[in-house]
Amino acid sequence: MNNTTNYIRFDQVSKWFESAAGRFDALKNIDLTIGQGERVAIVGKSGSGKSTLLNMLTGIDHPSQGAVSINATEVHTLNESRLATWRGANIGIVFQFFQLIPTLSILENLLLAMDFVNVIPKKERIQRAEALLAQVGISEHAGKLPAALSGGEQQRAAIARALANDPPILVADEPTGNLDSRTAEAIQKLFVQLTGNGKTVIVVTHENVSGARYDRVITLNDGVIAGDERRPS
Repeated sequence: MNNTTNYIRFDQVSKWFESAAGRFDALKNIDLTIGQGERVAIVGKSGSGKSTLLNMLTGIDHPSQGAVSINATEVHTLNESRLATWRGANIGIVFQFFQLIPTLSILENLLLAMDFVNVIPKKERIQRAEALLAQVGISEHAGKLPAALSGGEQQRAAIARALANDPPILVADEPTGNLDSRTAEAIQKLFVQLTGNGKTVIVVTHENVSGARYDRVITLNDGVIAGDERRPS
């Protein structure tokens, strides 16, 4: 693992929301670094700030104060156009409920992700999509619509789509929360394989996680980092 500690960096990141009831502080002065190639779980109860932290990391939302940088790019300073281009090339996002396009086949879902970002040469896209589906173990479902697949198969397809443009970072939001234990274990093994290949994998979950599956387990509580447990090297 190339533990470049400043690969992902949060400097004094706070996020608050204003409402008629007053200000709600979702994140409070977060200082955090994640190294390249680390496999990290971010855990905490509902409302602890996990989703907000995820949105800061991916650029879906911006901090109220502080800075977020990834590989020296200050994500929070990018305009929407530059952010979309940067995100497509650098971060693969796996959503809890898959968010596959229902009218496209599984293969077409992957190809569309490549078409949108346009970093994989056109002549290589079909072969790459097929290779990714083989990597996640669902080659036989390439021509099927998402509705024809089980939940676990759709999650595998969503992971393959997130990897379509070969991003260095994979972020997964509750990736195993809706899966049976056997399928969840297979997804975890896939994450181990990905970090073994040099990718940074960040999993956001409310579940109790095994430290053996991750290099670090970061616990959020009421918008602050309450724990940062590292696996012994």
